[in-house]
Amino acid sequence: MKIVTTFHQPSSVLASLKCRLSSSDVEHLVVAKLNRIQVYSIQPTGIKQTCSLEIHGKVTSIKAIPISKSTRSSLVVMLAHPDPELIFLSYAESEHGLAELQPTKHISLYERTPRPAEFLNDILAHPSGKLAVASCYAGKLKIINLKAGRYQDDFDVSLPELNIFSLSFLPLPEDDYALAIVHFDYQQRIRLLARDIELEDLQLSTLPSTQLHPTTISDKLLPFPADSPPKLVPVYPPRVKEEEGVYMDAPGQFLGGVLIVGGKKVLLHELVNREGQEKQKGKQRRLESKKKSKDPVELAKVRDKEVEREGKRRKPRANVVWPWSDIAAWCAIDDGTSKFILADSYGRVALLSLDNLQDLGLVLIPLGEVSSPTTLTYLTNQIIYVGSHMGDSQLVQIAPIPTTSSDKPTLPIPSSIRTIPSTSFDVPAFRKGKARATSPDFDSMDVDDEEASPQEAGNIVATKGSYLNILERFKNIAPIVDACLVDIDGGQRQIVTCSGGRNTGSINLVRNGADFQEVVDIPGVPHVMKIWAVKSRLEDAMDAFLLISFYDSSRLIKINDNGGNLSLLPLDNAITKGLITGEPTIAFANVAHRVRGQDGKARYMNSSLIVQVTGSGASLLELDEGLQVYSQVDRWDVKANVTDDPSAEIVAASINPSQVALAVNGGKLVLLSITEDKKLRIVVSTLESRRKPEISAISCTPLNPTRAFSQYIVVSYWESNTIEVFSPSESGFKSIHKSSPLPALVSSLLLYNFGSDQSPKGADHYPYLLAGLSDGSVATFSWHEEQLKDRKVVSLGHAPVALITCVVEGVRTVLATGNRAVVFAHERNRLVHSPILLKNIVSATPVNSPSLPTSLVVASEEGLHIGRIKDLNKLHIRSIPFGLDNPRRIAYQPLLKAFGVGFLLTEPPRVGAAAEELSSSFKLIDDSTFEVLAHFNCDPDEEITSVIPFSATINGVLTPFFIVGTFVYRPGESEPETGRLLLLSVSKVNNPRNTHQAYQLSLAASTKVSGCVYNLTTTTTNTNGETKTRIIAAVNSSIMLFRLDIDTDIFPAGLDLKKVTEWNHNYLVTSLGSVGDHVFAGDQISSVSLLRVGEEKLQTVARDYGPRWPVAVEAIDEKNVIGANDALNLFTFTLSRNLGRNVLECTGSYHIADFVTTLIRGSLTTTEGSEEPALVPEELFFTSSGRIGVIVDVKKNDTSLHLTELHRNMAAVIPSVGGISHARFRAPKSTRGRSDADQASFGFLDGDFIEQLLSHLDSPDTLKQIWQGQSGPEELSVSVDEMRRVLEDLQSYH
Repeated sequence: MKIVTTFHQPSSVLASLKCRLSSSDVEHLVVAKLNRIQVYSIQPTGIKQTCSLEIHGKVTSIKAIPISKSTRSSLVVMLAHPDPELIFLSYAESEHGLAELQPTKHISLYERTPRPAEFLNDILAHPSGKLAVASCYAGKLKIINLKAGRYQDDFDVSLPELNIFSLSFLPLPEDDYALAIVHFDYQQRIRLLARDIELEDLQLSTLPSTQLHPTTISDKLLPFPADSPPKLVPVYPPRVKEEEGVYMDAPGQFLGGVLIVGGKKVLLHELVNREGQEKQKGKQRRLESKKKSKDPVELAKVRDKEVEREGKRRKPRANVVWPWSDIAAWCAIDDGTSKFILADSYGRVALLSLDNLQDLGLVLIPLGEVSSPTTLTYLTNQIIYVGSHMGDSQLVQIAPIPTTSSDKPTLPIPSSIRTIPSTSFDVPAFRKGKARATSPDFDSMDVDDEEASPQEAGNIVATKGSYLNILERFKNIAPIVDACLVDIDGGQRQIVTCSGGRNTGSINLVRNGADFQEVVDIPGVPHVMKIWAVKSRLEDAMDAFLLISFYDSSRLIKINDNGGNLSLLPLDNAITKGLITGEPTIAFANVAHRVRGQDGKARYMNSSLIVQVTGSGASLLELDEGLQVYSQVDRWDVKANVTDDPSAEIVAASINPSQVALAVNGGKLVLLSITEDKKLRIVVSTLESRRKPEISAISCTPLNPTRAFSQYIVVSYWESNTIEVFSPSESGFKSIHKSSPLPALVSSLLLYNFGSDQSPKGADHYPYLLAGLSDGSVATFSWHEEQLKDRKVVSLGHAPVALITCVVEGVRTVLATGNRAVVFAHERNRLVHSPILLKNIVSATPVNSPSLPTSLVVASEEGLHIGRIKDLNKLHIRSIPFGLDNPRRIAYQPLLKAFGVGFLLTEPPRVGAAAEELSSSFKLIDDSTFEVLAHFNCDPDEEITSVIPFSATINGVLTPFFIVGTFVYRPGESEPETGRLLLLSVSKVNNPRNTHQAYQLSLAASTKVSGCVYNLTTTTTNTNGETKTRIIAAVNSSIMLFRLDIDTDIFPAGLDLKKVTEWNHNYLVTSLGSVGDHVFAGDQISSVSLLRVGEEKLQTVARDYGPRWPVAVEAIDEKNVIGANDALNLFTFTLSRNLGRNVLECTGSYHIADFVTTLIRGSLTTTEGSEEPALVPEELFFTSSGRIGVIVDVKKNDTSLHLTELHRNMAAVIPSVGGISHARFRAPKSTRGRSDADQASFGFLDGDFIEQLLSHLDSPDTLKQIWQGQSGPEELSVSVDEMRRVLEDLQSYH
């Protein structure tokens, strides 16, 4: 059983809109992503998320439904095939200000017989809020009647236009409804017409509406409508204000109409006036009457007349040339009467003005460039929200003057297109504020009289400089085309993705954890063992000194910080004569002064006392606050107190405000306290006891930070690697609990309360014991009822781990340092750890000063670093933009500490261009700075399709390479017929003029193949004790085996990629996955095959013949494979035996509702080393929507059974947004239709869904319903606590 969980939610934006959802004056931005709806309130400082709603289905569209006699709106969401559905949502706010979207109605749109609409799956809502139209099947529409923003009833209508590109309501008077339609007719003509909605007859008008003249649009204007469908934009007539709150149409003005955008020109078609409508109706009546004639000749003339009218091209009211790529998104400004924002698929934005339509026609004003948009929404004050699938979504403000250099054109315009200068007005003509923006003064424009009249041909303004100012970005890593999992320098695992497209190609570095922002770097402080920050007095807010312990000495440093200037001053021995500076320090901390009150009770007061522990003893020191000098008040000498052992020394120590816990060699324990007369006295000890096991670490940190003492002393032992918890008393150290042996020696200990409650009975009291081990791992235990429970082990490398308490953004945490560093904190009712990018840290201490508030001093081999930990347990994404150069394939070469990335550069074409200009290159990119170190250009028309790292031993030296697969594009080929396999070597180039190391990519070897190299992988075979690496290439419908031949007799060594053998298939093999000498191959139509690689051959082990249509496969191990197909399903196969032959048995199938582009074996997080892990993360998957997911394998059968039963019961109790059940939603789908015989999902569980149980732990009624099930046999036998622990482990992997 495998669990599918989400590490990074889909970030691609599909749609957006602005409306007012609540009764307050706040307006909202609603953003639709693949599986969720997000609502933001529009604030003066930006937008703020108020709520989100997860949806079971694929969101395709969202619209606002205005509520009549109100400023509020409700929402309707449309879900995509194969289960099309409408979900009506309302917005609600609680008394505490918490907002949520609540489903009010579900309408299934699914029908068995109709063909799904090819171009238009959308819903339209009329501005009156009384009507909506849904399109999802060819030749059919669903009309929905609405009342007060809610569903009332619906009916289906048929229409003869089958291939609809776009629909729009015509801007008609109230209670008149007509649809403008752009469609592809049976003669492959693009036609514009309108049909009236006849609500009383529950149908569309059989004849085209007379409100808009039907017309045929030239294919020269819309050359590729199937690839870039045209869009209809309603244009409302200008209205004048008659009195307060009342508007009326301006007499003698533009009547309103529709814009057709997406072609070489923007076309404006105006509505027909009353006289024209009557004339049109008269023609229709006469034609209909003639159809009744029984004369064949007359009927033939009537049919000819109809055909003539259908093919008639009517001149638009106005048009303007669109000089860029196909239009991807648009939005109206203010009331949608005179200004529109248009943007093409490469993010080039222009303002379309209709302000002076009579004199100038349509005026197009270039504004600048944004991310490639899928949606545009005008918010307020010239601010536009740009939602993107290819790049970051943005908040963009239109500026009245250029925001960049005005020497360069705003956007490139071909020289063949006529433009007019912008010398006499500012562009765009907006004024800030809520008042209506005034139109530009176009009267003084230069108009070329020799061309067509401006009102017909329109005008393009030649602006310079960008008028767009990006205010905010919203991270988006979609679409993820390729990815790799890397562990740079043995540090934290990170994902590197090839993302974006169009003008927003990028490489993204994704990791989970915390950030360390370095403020001060102090190099040249080597050999640090430990470091402490102390205050002048115990209760001071600011630290005054740092004590650094070296291997043979200790050094005190004064912190001089007045809030403006910071300096660290090392103090000489004359000033620090009270300190023991000739030995390494084991512990150092402020302590309290104990006084006895009149009631005889001891109290602990603020003091300037400090305790220093070294191997020879413990010293009580007092600071002279005037002279800033420490003097020794008392000393406890170990040899003076351990008379029977001349070699006695302190091996570990821990200090709290009133206690000093010491571990002396020989297994002896000593607990000291500070008396009223400032003396160190023994409270309890085992000095007189006989020799006991040696102690490796000790801790006396109080669980209650407000108390000056601890009731527990925790120690760990050598050899046994166990931990024992003691309670000190007058009779000695009383053992409370002893742990089982740990996997390695304990080097540090900490019993710590991560909560804010001081009492064990408090709701926010979370005590844990952390043990840093010498093998580079951390063991954690929960401390409950004076017992250590729930042991887990987290690996940080191989160096001994130190533990340091600190506060991060107000959260109580523990920093664990070693080869790597993590921050432990308590979140979501469990202990979580956040990796942080700090390596090889030997010690650290929290420090607080005016210039360094809540900071951290960390010591490494290079020196000291001072900074702050931020963004605890967050997902961090670092993007490296490449613009039009889109990364498509990536591989990591650890020998070079560099990535090899295949890029595809696309020059933005104009609409209707014969072909895009493409060029492909391979770049070597540094793994830390992401600087391009070298590049290699492919041949013209050659494109990189696959990349893998490779290494070979040449002349005794392990040499790194990259292997690159390509294909050559030739127009007219049904499938690629030519490609190459390239072996690229990397060499250093000496350049005396450049201080940075330069590199060069060279073609070391290449071989031609007869097709496209869709995928590459390597396998290892062991022959006669020699391990050989072979290269596997998927080339069209074959799999080829290559080896690298090396000729060392020449210099430099001759390299040759030699084809060894070939395995042929019936279909294109597009994906490969390998483990050892086994290769799994996924072909484009059929299914999965398993091959074994021999010395000179490829042997078929097993094949599945079912039509799976896989798009990505990856090997789990030599017998198991996971894949994804074009119907958005995941599947698994296992090699088994049936009737004496090998077969691939399908062991899992699950609808993921997202297109998986690549699968990677491994996990971003390390597996927590509990004794027998029930869950193990196996695979990462990446999708076109920007989703990153983790496939977790359930190793224990009983855990798998319990989780399956929990999943079943939760689906019956917890409601989902989406009309279909959760089981039906996750059932495998097919692109070839749905059947009642479709099987349910198996072999997979929805991890995101079952993790919702953790949010219901405080709801006993819900838990009772889940655990009881729907009947007696469904009752769960596992405890809630056990399920909680399993689900907390599951959460830790993503």
